[in-house]
Amino acid sequence: MKPVVFDDCFGWLHPAPGRSGVVLCNPFGYDALCTHRGWRKLAERIAAAGMPVLRFDYPGAGDSAGVEDDPQRLNAWLDSIVAAAGRLRGWTGVTRVSLVGLRFGATLAALAAERIGDIDNIVLLAPPILGRNYLRELRAHRQSWLSTPAGMNADAIADPDNYVEAFGFGLYGDDIAQIGALDLRRDTAKPARRVLLLDSSDRNRAQALAEHYVANGVTVERQSFDECDRFVVEALYSEEPVEAFSRVTAWLAEELPAEHANASADTDASAPGDPEPPELALAPYNAVERPVVFGKYFGVYCEPIAPRADTPAMLFFNTGASHHIGDGRIFVLFARRLAALGIASLRMDLGGLGDAVPAATAITLDTIYSDTSCNDAGAGADWLVAQGHARIVTFGVCGGAFVGLHACARHPNIVGGFGVNLQKFIWDGAAREPGAHQFASSKVYWRSALTREKWLRALRGQSHPLRIASVLGKRVARSCWLAATSRIERLTGWPLTTNEVRDIVRTLHAKGVHLRLAYGEFDVGLDEARVQFGARLGELQRYSRVRAVTLPKLDHALFTRPAREAAMADAERWLFSEVIQAGVPARAVVDTTGATTPALFQSQSANSPTGVTTSSPPPAHPYLDGVRP
Repeated sequence: MKPVVFDDCFGWLHPAPGRSGVVLCNPFGYDALCTHRGWRKLAERIAAAGMPVLRFDYPGAGDSAGVEDDPQRLNAWLDSIVAAAGRLRGWTGVTRVSLVGLRFGATLAALAAERIGDIDNIVLLAPPILGRNYLRELRAHRQSWLSTPAGMNADAIADPDNYVEAFGFGLYGDDIAQIGALDLRRDTAKPARRVLLLDSSDRNRAQALAEHYVANGVTVERQSFDECDRFVVEALYSEEPVEAFSRVTAWLAEELPAEHANASADTDASAPGDPEPPELALAPYNAVERPVVFGKYFGVYCEPIAPRADTPAMLFFNTGASHHIGDGRIFVLFARRLAALGIASLRMDLGGLGDAVPAATAITLDTIYSDTSCNDAGAGADWLVAQGHARIVTFGVCGGAFVGLHACARHPNIVGGFGVNLQKFIWDGAAREPGAHQFASSKVYWRSALTREKWLRALRGQSHPLRIASVLGKRVARSCWLAATSRIERLTGWPLTTNEVRDIVRTLHAKGVHLRLAYGEFDVGLDEARVQFGARLGELQRYSRVRAVTLPKLDHALFTRPAREAAMADAERWLFSEVIQAGVPARAVVDTTGATTPALFQSQSANSPTGVTTSSPPPAHPYLDGVRP
């Protein structure tokens, strides 16, 4: 597969020798993030059957240019599908093009096919037939998430008529009205000569759509898509719908034998042209992005046109099993924001994830938190060093924060790490207390204990207070044991037990790494930090370059815009006020004890190039900066 760029869209071309090509039309938002790995496997399946495939990100989505709140997104998405079909013809010489769409991408595929006019085949995988039902579904997802511990401190959407959001991705303004008015039975008549419709719900409307197409002279085959619910889920748990994808590939290939015979005799067929070297110019950010392949890894290098000489490059790692754009597209947004400040970055797919080669057949928590993943991170750092970046900082969320932490300890050129909602300092496999995936933070439990609904659920047997009490008890016991052994070690100099967490923090301190850990106040990762370093993280006092903070409205996966903005703003401030200043000569100041220290906390003007204002002097206890008990 080859990375390509066209009309400000980023994509992948999967070459094959056939004369029939396929354009894959992504689902919207979180669905695209969840299904990226399986969607890539579908492209590989179809290409292996002899049909070249183009998959790509819509404008304002994925790695493409623009942002989600740009106006007229719906029309831009439809135009991009039309452009993709044309580029596929030009690059590969195919004479016939088919479209395959998933979820809202299927709705877009049907609408775009009407615009194109000469689409041979179209596959609709679980298409929302009515736009208003799709919007209702997105709103229900958001409301359901608000009832979970992850969303309990998020604010309700102030203007739901002008903003619809689910799991970090939103629709805005006029696009909402346009999508809400869509009805495939009214807005499409004959999108292709042949249609394969795989429906997973709303089967009465799917049947009505099929009958509508048949009445307009379309050959329609309708089947069920029972694997959809196991496919369109969080990327870590998403399962490739092997049966459905096999049927799709076979259906698209049904006419290939005759087609190949005709193609071999067609000496006048136009010769294909190779795609231009992929490069995405980002005028608003004064930057250029280029996809890069190094070894088995993939990344997108965001290079500022006017780089700052005194800044390290930033290296982004996958969040869980998601690909390199991050939840809510945060890595793309932050990379371009940094580029406008003159800072280069690489958003990287670790081995087996995203668009790395080969794709992992299965991904588990043990994969994400493995030593292999931490070593993979070094390959991204090496690539940046080869581009001339002598200093590097990492940015990761959850599992990516874990990888960044260990990369900071291992790679000589990594001088700083920013981790959001780090769940574990050391991965211990099945023994995951207190950061167990199925349990919430202690603060969530105490808050729930004060609600009448929680006790009613317990009386009905719908919750398990004894199990929760057991979890909380283990957290308290571990915290007391670690505090006691730490105190004895300080008094006697004799370590009573091995503590890998404290060891890695000592390693980072000795290496001179600046580490900042940002948590949401309800995140279970904060419980783990307090177990390891005390209720107020007092044990971190020994390590002057390590900070732990809570940020307002910070949910676990940064699904809300305020959460993403809080994380980016804090990381930017930390980068300029601590890491960058630490890497340049600093005038010395003398504190009240007479000790000489670098002036890393001197105030900056609000008109400084960074746009960051810091306070001087530093907090009395910088390791508690922002952390509340």
